[in-house]
Amino acid sequence: MGNKVTTIISEVEKARKGIAVCAVLFLALAFLCFVFSERVLLVLVRLLGKKLVSYSPEEGFIALASLSLYCAFVLTLPVAGYLLWRRLILPRVPAWRRWGGPVIAVATALFACGVLLGYFVLLPAGIGFLVGFETRDVRALISAKKFISFCGTMLIALGLSFEAPLLAFFLAKLGWLRPAFFRNRWRHAILICTILAAVITPTPDVYNMTLMAMPLLGLYFVSFLVVHVVSAGTAPGRAASADPPPPGAPPS
Repeated sequence: MGNKVTTIISEVEKARKGIAVCAVLFLALAFLCFVFSERVLLVLVRLLGKKLVSYSPEEGFIALASLSLYCAFVLTLPVAGYLLWRRLILPRVPAWRRWGGPVIAVATALFACGVLLGYFVLLPAGIGFLVGFETRDVRALISAKKFISFCGTMLIALGLSFEAPLLAFFLAKLGWLRPAFFRNRWRHAILICTILAAVITPTPDVYNMTLMAMPLLGLYFVSFLVVHVVSAGTAPGRAASADPPPPGAPPS
């Protein structure tokens, strides 16, 4: 009992140090990103094709500050992922020690793919749909704070969702995921992806919710393919590594 308590205290202490490192890095990056926040905002405003408005004296500052926080969160993720890998995964699966660098690189690339998909495909389609309801007598005045919240939420959600195949790969390696799980639950996946899209999407319209649900559902089937390949590759290895029967044992 005493050993278990000591182990738990040690794990909490390691987690506290890791969280402290991430918090300090996040604050430093947030300050640095604020210096370049106007340039980043110009990149987002290109999607809109019109100027943003501020409905209060402080909204401009709050909008740039929130944009800095979004950027700092994204830049902190690789470090947080490395600390999570080193202090949580490796102590439990030491055989994966050499995979640290490639895993972080692949995770970063997948996150970037999700953000690029959102920026070049989903956000233009979603914003164009919402702004397309303007008429001669009705002009849309887009709040800077709400626009940044809309873009930041969708881009980060897409980036994180693109980590699903990598997570499925390691769960399959551990034997916790099997292809049968995906085959038997694809109907549930459609419902869950729709609910997630409704929660993640900042606006209540069905169009943007559908835009978000489509890549989520696609990632489900990509994860299924990854698990299928991993399961097919590990099955022969397991059979080969099985212990031979003792001498004189009857054949099975």
